[in-house]
Amino acid sequence: MSQPGAQIDGGDILPRLKGMMESMTRSDLKIAKLILKSPNEFVRSSVRSVAADLGLSEPTVLRFCRTVGCEGFKDLKFRLIQELALAQAMTDQRERAARPVHAPVREVQAMRSLAEGDGEVGDRVFDTIIEALNRTRDTLVEDDLQAAAAAIARAGRVVIYGIGGSSAALATEIHNRLFRLDVPAMVFTDGYAQRMSAAILSEGDVAIFLSSTGRPRELQESLELAKYYKASCIAITDAESPLGRDADICLHVGLAASGIEEFQPNPMRFAQLFVIDRLAYAVAVTMGERAHLMLRRARGSVAWLHGIAPRQPIGD
Repeated sequence: MSQPGAQIDGGDILPRLKGMMESMTRSDLKIAKLILKSPNEFVRSSVRSVAADLGLSEPTVLRFCRTVGCEGFKDLKFRLIQELALAQAMTDQRERAARPVHAPVREVQAMRSLAEGDGEVGDRVFDTIIEALNRTRDTLVEDDLQAAAAAIARAGRVVIYGIGGSSAALATEIHNRLFRLDVPAMVFTDGYAQRMSAAILSEGDVAIFLSSTGRPRELQESLELAKYYKASCIAITDAESPLGRDADICLHVGLAASGIEEFQPNPMRFAQLFVIDRLAYAVAVTMGERAHLMLRRARGSVAWLHGIAPRQPIGD
């Protein structure tokens, strides 16, 4: 058994617990079995809830954490969730390797293998992006896209929500696409501001939620508030996620099927951009002449700064 307070590397909590079980006290054994049985539930628990569920004292739970080499309960949960995330990533990678390759990707692979040889990092990155785009194109429901565009085009105001790295950046991109169409849009990437803005929405307003996983609690709570105040809620996320299921309209972009390698940025960003561009295009078509006029005015204002740029679409 390790000494209390000893540091352990992330990613080995579960096998370590299994190896220690024979020498554990009865109380520690209860906690270890709980973790091994439901690790995903354990990382969302508190010291108080674990102690109450097992009929133990809170100091007993904290001593267990030090016994297994962690500084405390939060450290144990942090190390455990690292291990679970890594295990999920490895599972995704194995599943992707076992799946049939999409036909257009096979063609790309075949052409590139003749010119450069298989196995190049650039090829893999390129191919997974193409695969994500093809998959999203095939699963995007046109009726849902048109319904979302119609709601945005007639909205009194539109609020756009994203949390974290890429989701926050892409939420800003949605705003970038909509404001130039004269859609009264605002973007919020802070959880507190999202809640406050959702609380002042009303019927006829639209809230757009962008998320890779569809699971951030901040977004779910803001969606609940927006729906309570009768705003229309549109999500660009996994349709099977909590956010996707609860939204009035979900434009599906799946995460789990990506199965990318550990060091590669997730190609679903490109799929999300594809959906954003499709949505902005549909909004502009729905608005008709008004959108055309607004884009001309916006382009004209920029032309004063750098002149007329050839081959640049009016939407940019």
